[in-house]
Amino acid sequence: MIRLKARWMWAIALATAACGVSAAGPVLRDPAVPEAVRHTRPAPPSEGDTLKALVEAKLRSRFDAADTSGQGHITRSQAEAAGLGFIARHFDTIDATGHGSISWAQVREYLAERQRSR
Repeated sequence: MIRLKARWMWAIALATAACGVSAAGPVLRDPAVPEAVRHTRPAPPSEGDTLKALVEAKLRSRFDAADTSGQGHITRSQAEAAGLGFIARHFDTIDATGHGSISWAQVREYLAERQRSR
């Protein structure tokens, strides 16, 4: 009788393995995630100087995308159109000279000044 149970257990194990079902249950995969990325580990969370550099790089790329003329300056309307709400809201303060456009250097200077004042 014990041998019969062992055979049945063996048969069930083979059948479930053939169907792709593990002891823990079927492996569910998100079809939207490419196969090459499914087994990669996420990057560790950024903090400190690394986080600051990532944020600045992202903001810079969005600033450059807003600069449709390619002259290194953007206007308030370009900032608003690019979704740079923070820059658009503080545009007059950043544009201390009153030229009607701001450069990336002025944005960085404004952000550093805000950081110092905290």
